[in-house]
Amino acid sequence: MTEILKTIELIEDKRQEKKVRHKLLDIVVIVLFAKLANADDWEEVEIFAKSNEEFLKRYIGLENGIPSHDTMQRVMGSIAPEYMQGIYKKWNELVNSNEGETLK
Repeated sequence: MTEILKTIELIEDKRQEKKVRHKLLDIVVIVLFAKLANADDWEEVEIFAKSNEEFLKRYIGLENGIPSHDTMQRVMGSIAPEYMQGIYKKWNELVNSNEGETLK
């Protein structure tokens, strides 16, 4: 999982720093986990995050709580799709290389 987090941290955050309430890392990790859990739309991503907040805190800070689905949609819309494709690819590589093991 550390590799995934390091990959996500390489994504450039183009938001105005003064207006940022939620870390880019937090948003991307929430979306990644929610999509892997079959969340189909932004409202489902938010519901997933709220339902699994304690689990998510094992990996991300969530200092300002769970972002709204509108915030997540807006932020994710600013990230080039190739970045997310790379993250999903790395996730698949980790899962396949650790088949039968638990990811930490």
